[in-house]
Amino acid sequence: MIKKLILGAMLAFGLSSYAQQGTASPYSFYNGGDLHFKGTHDVKTMGSLAVFQDSIHTNLLNPASLANLQGANLSLGASTSMTNFKSAQTNVDANRTTFDYLSLAFPAGKFGFSLGLMPRSFVGYDILNEAQENDFTVRRNYLGEGGINRAFVGVAYKITDRLNIGVETRYNFGQSDNSVVKFIVDDGQGLGLDRGTRQMIDNRYSGMSFNTGINYVHPLKNKLQLNIGATFSPEAKIDNEQDIVLSTIEVGDDLSFEDIDTFEQPTQTNTLLLPAKYSIGAGIGDPNKWFVGLEYTGTHYNTYSNVNYEDGYKMALGGFYTPDHLSIRSYMKRATYRFGAQYEKTGFVLNNESIDDLSVSAGIGLPIGGSRSVSNLNIGLQYGQRGTTNNGLIKENYFNVSIGLSFNDFSWFVKRKFN
Repeated sequence: MIKKLILGAMLAFGLSSYAQQGTASPYSFYNGGDLHFKGTHDVKTMGSLAVFQDSIHTNLLNPASLANLQGANLSLGASTSMTNFKSAQTNVDANRTTFDYLSLAFPAGKFGFSLGLMPRSFVGYDILNEAQENDFTVRRNYLGEGGINRAFVGVAYKITDRLNIGVETRYNFGQSDNSVVKFIVDDGQGLGLDRGTRQMIDNRYSGMSFNTGINYVHPLKNKLQLNIGATFSPEAKIDNEQDIVLSTIEVGDDLSFEDIDTFEQPTQTNTLLLPAKYSIGAGIGDPNKWFVGLEYTGTHYNTYSNVNYEDGYKMALGGFYTPDHLSIRSYMKRATYRFGAQYEKTGFVLNNESIDDLSVSAGIGLPIGGSRSVSNLNIGLQYGQRGTTNNGLIKENYFNVSIGLSFNDFSWFVKRKFN
Protein backbone atom coordinates (compact mmCIF):
# COMPACT_ATOMS: atom_id res chain seq x y z
CA MET A 1 0.00 0.00 0.00
CA ILE A 2 2.78 2.39 0.95
CA LYS A 3 4.67 1.73 -2.27
CA LYS A 4 1.67 2.87 -4.34
CA LEU A 5 1.30 6.10 -2.35
CA ILE A 6 4.91 7.31 -2.22
CA LEU A 7 5.23 8.67 -5.76
CA GLY A 8 1.92 10.55 -5.68
CA ALA A 9 2.59 12.03 -2.25
CA MET A 10 6.09 13.21 -3.18
CA LEU A 11 4.77 14.80 -6.37
CA ALA A 12 2.02 16.60 -4.44
CA PHE A 13 4.50 17.98 -1.92
CA GLY A 14 6.98 19.01 -4.62
CA LEU A 15 4.33 21.02 -6.44
CA SER A 16 2.96 22.69 -3.32
CA SER A 17 6.11 23.43 -1.33
CA TYR A 18 7.17 26.25 -3.65
CA ALA A 19 3.66 27.60 -4.31
CA GLN A 20 2.17 27.84 -0.82
CA GLN A 21 2.25 30.99 1.26
CA GLY A 22 1.95 29.55 4.73
CA THR A 23 1.70 32.73 6.82
CA ALA A 24 0.33 36.24 6.85
CA SER A 25 2.20 37.19 10.01
CA PRO A 26 4.14 40.46 10.07
CA TYR A 27 6.68 38.67 12.29
CA SER A 28 7.72 36.66 9.21
CA PHE A 29 9.65 39.79 8.15
CA TYR A 30 12.50 38.73 10.41
CA ASN A 31 15.26 36.11 10.26
CA GLY A 32 14.19 33.99 7.31
CA GLY A 33 10.49 33.86 8.08
CA ASP A 34 7.92 32.52 10.52
CA LEU A 35 9.04 29.12 11.88
CA HIS A 36 6.83 26.16 11.04
CA PHE A 37 6.19 23.27 13.45
CA LYS A 38 8.62 20.42 12.61
CA GLY A 39 6.62 17.43 13.88
CA THR A 40 3.71 15.28 12.77
CA HIS A 41 0.13 16.13 13.69
CA ASP A 42 -0.24 13.35 16.27
CA VAL A 43 2.65 15.00 18.18
CA LYS A 44 1.28 18.50 17.58
CA THR A 45 -2.05 17.63 19.24
CA MET A 46 -0.13 16.58 22.38
CA GLY A 47 1.24 20.10 22.80
CA SER A 48 4.29 19.21 20.63
CA LEU A 49 5.33 16.59 23.21
CA ALA A 50 7.81 14.22 21.52
CA VAL A 51 8.83 12.02 24.48
CA PHE A 52 6.61 8.99 23.78
CA GLN A 53 8.45 6.24 21.87
CA ASP A 54 5.90 5.18 19.28
CA SER A 55 6.26 2.03 17.20
CA ILE A 56 3.69 2.92 14.52
CA HIS A 57 4.24 6.68 14.03
CA THR A 58 7.32 8.53 12.80
CA ASN A 59 8.67 11.00 15.35
CA LEU A 60 10.15 13.87 13.30
CA LEU A 61 11.42 15.72 16.40
CA ASN A 62 13.63 13.01 17.90
CA PRO A 63 15.47 10.84 15.32
CA ALA A 64 16.39 8.24 17.98
CA SER A 65 12.78 7.00 17.96
CA LEU A 66 13.22 5.59 14.43
CA ALA A 67 14.79 2.46 15.95
CA ASN A 68 11.44 1.65 17.62
CA LEU A 69 9.45 1.31 14.38
CA GLN A 70 7.88 -2.10 13.79
CA GLY A 71 7.32 -1.59 10.06
CA ALA A 72 7.50 0.85 7.17
CA ASN A 73 5.61 4.07 7.78
CA LEU A 74 4.50 6.77 5.35
CA SER A 75 3.29 10.00 6.98
CA LEU A 76 1.89 13.14 5.39
CA GLY A 77 -0.09 16.06 6.71
CA ALA A 78 -1.75 19.37 5.90
CA SER A 79 -3.36 22.11 7.96
CA THR A 80 -5.52 25.22 7.74
CA SER A 81 -4.86 28.23 9.95
CA MET A 82 -7.38 31.00 10.67
CA THR A 83 -5.71 33.99 12.32
CA ASN A 84 -6.93 37.32 13.67
CA PHE A 85 -4.29 40.07 13.68
CA LYS A 86 -5.04 42.81 16.19
CA SER A 87 -3.21 46.05 16.89
CA ALA A 88 -4.19 49.24 18.68
CA GLN A 89 -5.60 50.59 15.40
CA THR A 90 -6.59 47.62 13.21
CA ASN A 91 -8.23 44.21 13.29
CA VAL A 92 -7.68 41.87 10.29
CA ASP A 93 -8.44 38.19 9.58
CA ALA A 94 -6.44 35.87 7.31
CA ASN A 95 -6.64 32.18 6.37
CA ARG A 96 -3.80 29.96 5.12
CA THR A 97 -3.62 26.28 4.09
CA THR A 98 -0.28 24.44 3.99
CA PHE A 99 1.14 21.03 3.20
CA ASP A 100 3.13 20.32 6.38
CA TYR A 101 5.27 17.21 5.95
CA LEU A 102 5.97 14.08 3.98
CA SER A 103 8.15 11.31 5.40
CA LEU A 104 8.99 7.68 4.77
CA ALA A 105 10.56 5.64 7.60
CA PHE A 106 11.42 1.96 7.98
CA PRO A 107 13.31 -0.40 10.32
CA ALA A 108 16.31 -2.57 9.36
CA GLY A 109 17.40 -4.81 12.21
CA LYS A 110 18.67 -2.60 15.03
CA PHE A 111 18.59 0.42 12.73
CA GLY A 112 15.80 2.74 11.69
CA PHE A 113 15.86 5.12 8.72
CA SER A 114 13.79 8.06 7.50
CA LEU A 115 13.71 10.59 4.69
CA GLY A 116 11.31 13.34 3.80
CA LEU A 117 10.42 16.96 3.10
CA MET A 118 8.79 19.74 5.11
CA PRO A 119 8.66 23.54 5.31
CA ARG A 120 11.07 25.13 7.77
CA SER A 121 9.70 28.68 7.66
CA PHE A 122 7.29 30.88 5.73
CA VAL A 123 7.51 34.51 4.62
CA GLY A 124 4.21 36.24 3.96
CA TYR A 125 3.54 39.81 5.06
CA ASP A 126 1.94 42.98 3.72
CA ILE A 127 2.63 45.89 6.07
CA LEU A 128 1.54 49.49 5.42
CA ASN A 129 3.09 52.22 7.55
CA GLU A 130 2.71 56.01 7.50
CA ALA A 131 4.96 58.20 9.63
CA GLN A 132 5.89 61.87 9.99
CA GLU A 133 9.41 62.73 8.85
CA ASN A 134 10.07 66.45 9.36
CA ASP A 135 7.06 68.12 7.69
CA PHE A 136 6.34 65.18 5.35
CA THR A 137 4.00 62.21 5.70
CA VAL A 138 5.87 59.21 4.30
CA ARG A 139 4.19 55.94 3.36
CA ARG A 140 6.07 52.65 3.31
CA ASN A 141 4.66 49.36 2.05
CA TYR A 142 6.56 46.21 3.03
CA LEU A 143 5.77 43.05 1.01
CA GLY A 144 7.23 39.57 1.36
CA GLU A 145 6.52 36.00 0.26
CA GLY A 146 8.33 32.67 0.02
CA GLY A 147 10.13 30.61 2.62
CA ILE A 148 12.66 27.90 3.40
CA ASN A 149 12.04 24.17 2.88
CA ARG A 150 13.89 21.28 4.45
CA ALA A 151 14.85 17.85 3.08
CA PHE A 152 16.03 15.39 5.72
CA VAL A 153 17.56 11.94 6.17
CA GLY A 154 17.61 10.29 9.59
CA VAL A 155 19.17 7.15 11.05
CA ALA A 156 18.82 5.58 14.50
CA TYR A 157 20.47 2.65 16.24
CA LYS A 158 19.13 0.50 19.08
CA ILE A 159 22.05 0.15 21.50
CA THR A 160 20.01 -2.00 23.89
CA ASP A 161 16.34 -2.95 24.13
CA ARG A 162 15.84 0.21 26.19
CA LEU A 163 18.27 2.76 24.73
CA ASN A 164 18.35 4.34 21.22
CA ILE A 165 20.43 7.06 19.61
CA GLY A 166 19.83 8.88 16.34
CA VAL A 167 20.93 11.70 14.06
CA GLU A 168 19.13 13.63 11.32
CA THR A 169 20.89 15.49 8.51
CA ARG A 170 18.94 18.39 7.00
CA TYR A 171 19.38 20.35 3.80
CA ASN A 172 17.66 23.75 4.02
CA PHE A 173 16.77 25.48 0.76
CA GLY A 174 14.34 28.08 -0.50
CA GLN A 175 13.67 31.56 -1.74
CA SER A 176 11.87 34.68 -0.59
CA ASP A 177 11.03 37.95 -2.32
CA ASN A 178 10.97 41.10 -0.20
CA SER A 179 10.24 44.66 -1.27
CA VAL A 180 9.86 48.12 0.29
CA VAL A 181 8.00 50.91 -1.53
CA LYS A 182 8.46 54.45 -0.17
CA PHE A 183 6.85 57.72 -1.27
CA ILE A 184 5.53 60.99 0.19
CA VAL A 185 1.74 61.27 0.46
CA ASP A 186 1.73 64.72 2.05
CA ASP A 187 4.46 67.32 1.64
CA GLY A 188 3.13 69.38 4.54
CA GLN A 189 0.80 71.40 2.29
CA GLY A 190 -1.67 68.64 1.46
CA LEU A 191 0.05 67.51 -1.73
CA GLY A 192 1.69 64.20 -2.53
CA LEU A 193 4.77 63.75 -4.70
CA ASP A 194 4.62 61.73 -7.91
CA ARG A 195 8.02 60.12 -7.37
CA GLY A 196 9.18 57.47 -4.90
CA THR A 197 11.56 54.56 -4.52
CA ARG A 198 11.31 50.78 -4.40
CA GLN A 199 13.85 48.26 -3.15
CA MET A 200 13.38 44.61 -4.18
CA ILE A 201 15.44 41.80 -2.61
CA ASP A 202 15.51 38.27 -3.96
CA ASN A 203 16.84 35.94 -1.23
CA ARG A 204 18.12 32.43 -2.01
CA TYR A 205 18.91 30.11 0.89
CA SER A 206 20.92 26.88 1.06
CA GLY A 207 22.81 25.07 3.81
CA MET A 208 23.05 22.06 6.12
CA SER A 209 21.91 21.60 9.71
CA PHE A 210 21.70 18.63 12.09
CA ASN A 211 19.60 17.21 14.90
CA THR A 212 20.69 14.47 17.31
CA GLY A 213 18.58 12.51 19.75
CA ILE A 214 18.55 9.86 22.44
CA ASN A 215 15.71 8.05 24.18
CA TYR A 216 15.42 5.55 26.99
CA VAL A 217 12.52 3.36 28.10
CA HIS A 218 12.42 1.90 31.64
CA PRO A 219 9.73 -0.69 32.50
CA LEU A 220 7.73 -0.23 35.71
CA LYS A 221 5.08 -2.27 37.48
CA ASN A 222 1.58 -2.97 36.10
CA LYS A 223 2.57 -2.63 32.41
CA LEU A 224 3.72 0.95 32.97
CA GLN A 225 6.91 2.37 31.52
CA LEU A 226 8.96 5.54 31.93
CA ASN A 227 10.08 7.29 28.73
CA ILE A 228 12.97 9.75 28.72
CA GLY A 229 14.13 11.64 25.63
CA ALA A 230 16.57 14.40 24.72
CA THR A 231 17.67 16.17 21.53
CA PHE A 232 20.34 18.66 20.53
CA SER A 233 20.66 20.74 17.35
CA PRO A 234 23.89 22.73 17.08
CA GLU A 235 23.97 26.24 15.63
CA ALA A 236 24.05 26.18 11.83
CA LYS A 237 24.96 28.72 9.17
CA ILE A 238 22.83 28.98 6.03
CA ASP A 239 24.10 30.78 2.93
CA ASN A 240 21.89 33.68 1.87
CA GLU A 241 22.51 35.10 -1.61
CA GLN A 242 20.75 38.39 -2.32
CA ASP A 243 19.98 40.11 -5.61
CA ILE A 244 18.95 43.72 -4.88
CA VAL A 245 17.20 46.00 -7.37
CA LEU A 246 16.66 49.72 -6.61
CA SER A 247 13.99 51.57 -8.59
CA THR A 248 12.61 55.05 -8.99
CA ILE A 249 8.83 54.82 -9.27
CA GLU A 250 6.11 57.07 -10.63
CA VAL A 251 3.11 57.29 -8.32
CA GLY A 252 -0.38 57.71 -9.78
CA ASP A 253 -3.33 59.60 -8.31
CA ASP A 254 -4.74 56.29 -7.00
CA LEU A 255 -1.37 55.56 -5.31
CA SER A 256 -0.55 52.85 -7.83
CA PHE A 257 2.99 52.99 -9.20
CA GLU A 258 5.33 51.78 -11.91
CA ASP A 259 9.10 51.63 -12.30
CA ILE A 260 10.68 54.34 -14.44
CA ASP A 261 14.34 53.67 -13.67
CA THR A 262 16.14 50.68 -12.12
CA PHE A 263 19.60 49.82 -10.85
CA GLU A 264 20.77 46.27 -10.09
CA GLN A 265 23.38 45.86 -7.39
CA PRO A 266 25.99 43.06 -7.48
CA THR A 267 24.88 39.82 -5.80
CA GLN A 268 25.61 39.85 -2.07
CA THR A 269 26.34 36.80 0.08
CA ASN A 270 25.22 36.84 3.72
CA THR A 271 24.74 34.25 6.45
CA LEU A 272 21.51 33.23 8.14
CA LEU A 273 22.17 31.77 11.59
CA LEU A 274 19.98 28.95 12.89
CA PRO A 275 20.17 28.96 16.71
CA ALA A 276 21.31 26.03 18.81
CA LYS A 277 18.39 24.14 20.36
CA TYR A 278 18.03 21.35 22.89
CA SER A 279 15.17 19.50 24.58
CA ILE A 280 14.68 17.09 27.46
CA GLY A 281 11.49 15.41 28.56
CA ALA A 282 9.96 12.50 30.44
CA GLY A 283 6.62 10.74 30.62
CA ILE A 284 4.88 7.72 32.10
CA GLY A 285 2.09 5.44 30.99
CA ASP A 286 0.86 2.16 29.54
CA PRO A 287 1.94 2.37 25.85
CA ASN A 288 -1.24 0.61 24.68
CA LYS A 289 -3.60 2.57 26.91
CA TRP A 290 -2.49 6.02 28.09
CA PHE A 291 0.47 8.33 28.46
CA VAL A 292 1.26 11.73 29.94
CA GLY A 293 4.52 13.65 29.77
CA LEU A 294 6.34 16.96 30.12
CA GLU A 295 9.08 18.38 27.89
CA TYR A 296 11.37 21.42 28.03
CA THR A 297 12.98 22.93 24.92
CA GLY A 298 15.64 25.64 25.11
CA THR A 299 16.86 27.89 22.29
CA HIS A 300 20.15 29.81 22.35
CA TYR A 301 20.20 32.89 20.11
CA ASN A 302 23.09 35.03 19.02
CA THR A 303 22.47 38.74 18.39
CA TYR A 304 21.15 39.43 14.91
CA SER A 305 21.75 42.71 13.15
CA ASN A 306 18.13 43.52 12.28
CA VAL A 307 16.36 42.65 15.53
CA ASN A 308 17.16 41.68 19.11
CA TYR A 309 16.87 38.13 20.38
CA GLU A 310 17.11 36.61 23.81
CA ASP A 311 17.39 32.97 24.84
CA GLY A 312 14.02 31.31 24.50
CA TYR A 313 12.31 28.20 25.85
CA LYS A 314 9.17 26.12 25.48
CA MET A 315 7.25 24.00 28.00
CA ALA A 316 4.99 21.27 26.61
CA LEU A 317 2.50 19.11 28.54
CA GLY A 318 0.48 16.42 26.81
CA GLY A 319 -0.60 12.84 26.42
CA PHE A 320 -3.13 10.41 24.98
CA TYR A 321 -5.78 7.84 25.91
CA THR A 322 -6.88 4.74 23.97
CA PRO A 323 -9.88 2.93 25.54
CA ASP A 324 -9.21 -0.48 23.93
CA HIS A 325 -6.85 -0.75 20.95
CA LEU A 326 -7.93 -4.38 20.31
CA SER A 327 -11.70 -3.80 20.46
CA ILE A 328 -13.65 -5.49 17.66
CA ARG A 329 -17.16 -4.35 18.55
CA SER A 330 -16.48 -0.65 19.12
CA TYR A 331 -14.62 1.40 16.51
CA MET A 332 -14.36 4.47 18.76
CA LYS A 333 -12.71 2.43 21.54
CA ARG A 334 -9.85 1.76 19.13
CA ALA A 335 -9.44 5.48 18.50
CA THR A 336 -6.72 7.44 20.30
CA TYR A 337 -7.66 10.71 22.01
CA ARG A 338 -4.87 13.27 22.42
CA PHE A 339 -4.52 16.51 24.38
CA GLY A 340 -1.83 19.06 25.11
CA ALA A 341 -0.78 22.59 26.02
CA GLN A 342 2.38 24.59 25.50
CA TYR A 343 3.89 27.91 26.45
CA GLU A 344 6.77 29.31 24.43
CA LYS A 345 8.99 32.27 25.08
CA THR A 346 10.09 32.56 21.47
CA GLY A 347 13.22 34.63 22.17
CA PHE A 348 12.08 37.26 19.69
CA VAL A 349 12.14 40.80 21.13
CA LEU A 350 10.62 43.74 19.26
CA ASN A 351 10.09 47.27 20.58
CA ASN A 352 11.34 46.01 23.96
CA GLU A 353 8.52 43.47 24.11
CA SER A 354 9.07 39.70 24.27
CA ILE A 355 6.93 37.79 21.76
CA ASP A 356 5.36 34.83 23.61
CA ASP A 357 3.11 32.03 22.34
CA LEU A 358 0.52 30.10 24.36
CA SER A 359 -1.72 27.36 22.93
CA VAL A 360 -3.91 24.36 23.78
CA SER A 361 -4.63 21.44 21.48
CA ALA A 362 -6.70 18.28 21.15
CA GLY A 363 -7.03 15.58 18.55
CA ILE A 364 -8.16 12.10 17.64
CA GLY A 365 -6.43 9.26 15.84
CA LEU A 366 -8.93 7.21 13.84
CA PRO A 367 -7.96 3.71 12.68
CA ILE A 368 -8.26 3.11 8.95
CA GLY A 369 -8.46 -0.34 7.39
CA GLY A 370 -9.54 -3.47 9.24
CA SER A 371 -9.59 -4.13 12.97
CA ARG A 372 -5.99 -5.38 12.79
CA SER A 373 -4.72 -2.35 10.89
CA VAL A 374 -2.50 0.17 12.68
CA SER A 375 -2.74 2.83 9.98
CA ASN A 376 -4.70 5.90 11.05
CA LEU A 377 -6.12 9.30 10.25
CA ASN A 378 -5.08 12.00 12.75
CA ILE A 379 -7.30 15.07 13.13
CA GLY A 380 -6.24 17.92 15.38
CA LEU A 381 -7.41 21.30 16.67
CA GLN A 382 -5.22 24.02 18.16
CA TYR A 383 -6.09 27.42 19.59
CA GLY A 384 -3.46 29.92 20.65
CA GLN A 385 -2.26 33.50 21.05
CA ARG A 386 1.05 35.03 20.07
CA GLY A 387 2.43 38.51 20.58
CA THR A 388 1.00 41.64 22.18
CA THR A 389 -0.62 44.94 21.24
CA ASN A 390 1.77 46.88 23.49
CA ASN A 391 4.20 49.41 21.97
CA GLY A 392 2.60 49.35 18.53
CA LEU A 393 2.90 45.57 18.05
CA ILE A 394 0.41 42.99 16.77
CA LYS A 395 -1.32 40.22 18.68
CA GLU A 396 -2.26 37.05 16.80
CA ASN A 397 -5.19 34.84 17.81
CA TYR A 398 -5.05 31.66 15.75
CA PHE A 399 -7.09 28.50 15.26
CA ASN A 400 -5.54 25.58 13.39
CA VAL A 401 -7.19 22.48 11.94
CA SER A 402 -4.77 19.72 10.93
CA ILE A 403 -5.20 16.41 9.13
CA GLY A 404 -2.48 13.79 8.96
CA LEU A 405 -2.29 10.28 7.50
CA SER A 406 -0.03 7.55 8.88
CA PHE A 407 0.19 4.39 6.75
CA ASN A 408 1.94 1.30 8.10
CA ASP A 409 3.09 -1.84 6.30
CA PHE A 410 4.74 -4.59 8.35
CA SER A 411 5.36 -6.85 5.34
CA TRP A 412 7.42 -4.42 3.27
CA PHE A 413 10.71 -6.22 3.84
CA VAL A 414 9.30 -9.75 4.19
CA LYS A 415 10.22 -12.07 1.31
CA ARG A 416 7.25 -13.75 -0.33
CA LYS A 417 7.26 -17.53 -0.48
CA PHE A 418 4.89 -17.68 -3.44
CA ASN A 419 4.60 -15.51 -6.57
